[in-house]
Amino acid sequence: MRRTALTTLAAGLVALSAGCGLLGTTEPGPTAEPPADASADPTSPEGSPPPGEVVSVERDWHGARVSFDVRPVEVDGDLAVLRYDLHATSPRPVELSTIVLNLGGLGSASTDGRGVRLFDAAEARVHPVAEASGDLPAAAIDWTADDTLQGSAVAVFAAPADESVDVLFPGFGVVTVPVVAAGDDFEDAVARVGGVDDAETKKIRAFTRSHDAGSATSAEDDEVTVTLASDVLFASDKHTLSKKAQGVVDRAAASIKKQADAGDVQVVGHTDDVDTDAYNQTLSERRARSVADRLRAALAGDFTVTEDGRGESEPIAEGTSPEARAANRRVEIHFRGSLVVEADSKDDIPETDAPSAENGPVTISTDGGEYAIEVESLVRRPGAIVGTLVAKRTSGGSIDPAWFLPAYLKQIGDRQFGALGDLAGAHNLSLLGTEERVLPFDYTEDETVGFVLRRLLGDEEVKPMGRGESTLITVVWPDTGQDTVTVDAPDRFRITDVPVTEAPTGD
Repeated sequence: MRRTALTTLAAGLVALSAGCGLLGTTEPGPTAEPPADASADPTSPEGSPPPGEVVSVERDWHGARVSFDVRPVEVDGDLAVLRYDLHATSPRPVELSTIVLNLGGLGSASTDGRGVRLFDAAEARVHPVAEASGDLPAAAIDWTADDTLQGSAVAVFAAPADESVDVLFPGFGVVTVPVVAAGDDFEDAVARVGGVDDAETKKIRAFTRSHDAGSATSAEDDEVTVTLASDVLFASDKHTLSKKAQGVVDRAAASIKKQADAGDVQVVGHTDDVDTDAYNQTLSERRARSVADRLRAALAGDFTVTEDGRGESEPIAEGTSPEARAANRRVEIHFRGSLVVEADSKDDIPETDAPSAENGPVTISTDGGEYAIEVESLVRRPGAIVGTLVAKRTSGGSIDPAWFLPAYLKQIGDRQFGALGDLAGAHNLSLLGTEERVLPFDYTEDETVGFVLRRLLGDEEVKPMGRGESTLITVVWPDTGQDTVTVDAPDRFRITDVPVTEAPTGD
């Protein structure tokens, strides 16, 4: 059996050069000559970016042919500027306007499907578009439309730390570009977007859930959290572990031994909002103590286990529905380490009744028609697997807004993506390990008292299509270390034996 650590702290970044596009077929411009001073900091503000170092890509999208020319990301101090040009042709103006809506936000903070972002999975970081005054995105795009659509875009981000960075274009995929020193017009580009009030870099989170749905594990940097569902562990209003629950905690202990260095383990109990604050506080403490006592026996003397109860004070799901309350009843186990996935053959993964195919197209049916879906590529990047799927509508003509994953009215793991993710996103698209499913990376967009809003590192809205149209679906998963993987949309479709290829590198 293979065990792969999905550590979010990279060890040794693989340097990549221009032309490493992941959007599909790319036509890179000429590779720049190395700087005269090879020891110079590649992100130094001195000098100008190498000329002609542009990554070009083309895509068919909802009846339109779209091409991008993406320039190197320029860095000066703490800020970075991304520029790209696009050209689209379409027999119907509606597709052109859809492209404008899709890319015009350039990273708007809302989860409306828009959001060009820079990311570095090896460093476990994502760079959303910076904020200009008035909480507007620090981005601008100029459009011209006739029988064709042309745009010239600029967006400002927090500066990435490495010599290349991945750029996520919603609906169009991921492309890798070099990071270079700023040119003479860098300040003009920043002024064009209205200046910058705030440019953030956010940590991305790896997330898995066990096949039996009894536990979930998340990792940000080296902070790992194993969440056990209280309904699996305890009877209503009880704090004594059943024999079955003891097995669940023992499996959690085995997981901790694989994933953690010897050290501190904290157990935290949580309840829903039924009954009084005082009652729930006491119940959470008793439940945490029951789990902690079992863990101490299983972990022996290599770990120091402490417990705490938080009552109903830290819900992870809003509302008072049965589903929200069930999510909030939980016991969390916190420790330092790295998330580990057990990776073995496809024979060890759960069976499914959904349409399946072996490394090929699979056809799914909805009330509105039929769709063919296939994996175009799975590309290994440092710390990540970038997945690109292509879907085509083959029959039907009515509007089918939630066609992609209509069974997704409940997100796996209560990851707090918001309503749009529930209805039309790729949030539950998974890679399957032996014991758990690996979900795409996510990160915290906004955090206020009692509520956290997270965003997906991937397509947050898979748009409806007309008959004969196709669309691209991109997500970024933690690297499982597998050479072939199973891509699974629960209860919707499964594609097995998909090879993972290494990202191309320059000479």
